[in-house]
Amino acid sequence: MLKPPLLQQIAAAGPGSWSDDLLAGVITAILLVPQGMAYAMLAGLPPEMGLYASIVPPIIYALLGTSRALAVGPVAVAALMVANVLTQHYGSDELDKIVVGSMILAAETGIFLLILGSFRLGALVSFISHPVLSGFTTGAALLIVTSQLKHLSAIDIPRGDAFETLAAFFQNIQQAQPLTLMFGLGALVLLLLARAPLQKLLNNAGVKHKTAMVLGRMAPLAVVILATAVAALFAKNSSLSVVGNIPAGLPIPSLEFFAAEGWIALLPSAVLIALVGYVESVSVAKVLAARRRQKIDANQELVALGVSNIAASLVGSMPVAGGFSRSVVNFDAGARTQRAAIFTSLIIAIVAVFFTRWFQHLPNAVLAAIIVVAVLQLVDIAGAKAIWAYDKADGAALLSTAIAVMLLGIEAGLLVGIGLSLSLYLWRTSQPHMAVVGQMPDSTNFRNVNRHVVKTLDSVLMVRIDENLYFANAAAVESYLMEHAASGQSPGQPLRHIVLLMSAVSYVDASALEMLEHLEHDFGDAGVTLHLAEVKGPVMDRLLTTKLGRSLVPQRVHLSANDAWNALSTEKN
Repeated sequence: MLKPPLLQQIAAAGPGSWSDDLLAGVITAILLVPQGMAYAMLAGLPPEMGLYASIVPPIIYALLGTSRALAVGPVAVAALMVANVLTQHYGSDELDKIVVGSMILAAETGIFLLILGSFRLGALVSFISHPVLSGFTTGAALLIVTSQLKHLSAIDIPRGDAFETLAAFFQNIQQAQPLTLMFGLGALVLLLLARAPLQKLLNNAGVKHKTAMVLGRMAPLAVVILATAVAALFAKNSSLSVVGNIPAGLPIPSLEFFAAEGWIALLPSAVLIALVGYVESVSVAKVLAARRRQKIDANQELVALGVSNIAASLVGSMPVAGGFSRSVVNFDAGARTQRAAIFTSLIIAIVAVFFTRWFQHLPNAVLAAIIVVAVLQLVDIAGAKAIWAYDKADGAALLSTAIAVMLLGIEAGLLVGIGLSLSLYLWRTSQPHMAVVGQMPDSTNFRNVNRHVVKTLDSVLMVRIDENLYFANAAAVESYLMEHAASGQSPGQPLRHIVLLMSAVSYVDASALEMLEHLEHDFGDAGVTLHLAEVKGPVMDRLLTTKLGRSLVPQRVHLSANDAWNALSTEKN
């Protein structure tokens, strides 16, 4: 009987992995406590819902997931998507309905992922190109940063796109509350210094690398504790916005939200949240798994994330996914198996039961600073420059997606990015690379006549097609062949044969088949015979079911370019 993923991980890691998982679990919990509350605030939800999303769903994923280091819980991009859709659907003042709506979104997200998993559609992640995904995450990160300006400054900024928000912030900068700014900017500076600068300083001081890393990861919680203690001193004499009372206790499973309205209206947004969460999770999981030469099962990830989101809905929480920053922290801290996630969840459960009152005076500006510092890691300027330098079209898709997200919002921006990705694919494949080829001297290899010194046959035109044949490029292929057939004749030697080299062709659709049939007919009328060579087995199997394929076999279908060359070079003119 096949062991569950967690038991397989434990067996592979060995008995000595307990201490590594425990340390990683503690470090991740230290980061997740303030981050969970911050992401709940970003979603427009009470802070305890961020803690609830960090208790039960990670345990479910630990039992079912195949990634050993992925840290599941609330994530920034999904949180902003939740905020956008719930505010539009219910209004910003309907907190009770917003909470129920979040649970509905989590349930629908989980159900959709399970449906995808049942059909084994884990390869869905491949349908969003890397440039579009990079542009999406960059745009979403910048949108999130601008959305937190009101919390960092206490300026009443109306909802709008990233550019409108930024303009409103600078136009009303004189309305900023000094105390809020002090906490917000102070937390930003401390959190940024606590990353590479603090660890480098500790290493230079002789502190061991792992110890320095642990101290650096504790910085967010240390900043939260310090800010809360200082804010408590101003509690009676300031208008500083703070978290307030957080109910103590563990989440209690409930099914009451199933009777609530809004399931149909929220479904499209839930589908997009599921896609974004899955793509982010699997992308991070693959990167971390590759570092240790491990593998993940993309289809099983659909199931694990689906059940985790359903669990999140049952305990009154928000949609969850694998977080980029938390997963990297978990990995760097030495997590060997998903036991680390279970340790993290237990620690957060203890905090939820016994220590929530400690965060009563925590300034919202500090939570906003935590969000800003976390999402800035998603802005990949170096990667964008590399993509632009390599391929201007991909770079334009990245930039356009980022701008669309900032202007139109998360959901519309994602759809624009996916549309751009598919349009770019159609554009590229609609103009396939083709080359007239000849035989290399003293060789059986055939190469482009424009790149190499090759031999050709006067009455034979050999053309290599470097793309699948389908409706978008059928006309371009036909035009290319007709043009070269007309211009490829040697003086005094009429063209008698055209050979299509199809080693790169894995699929021929109905439109392309019709194009080949037209070529067969038109070339035949002109006294030119059409041949195929290097046809893949599956393509040939499909062609044999057609009239064209049966008419070509066997004399005009050649195993290789060299076979076609030998057969036609010995033919008497």
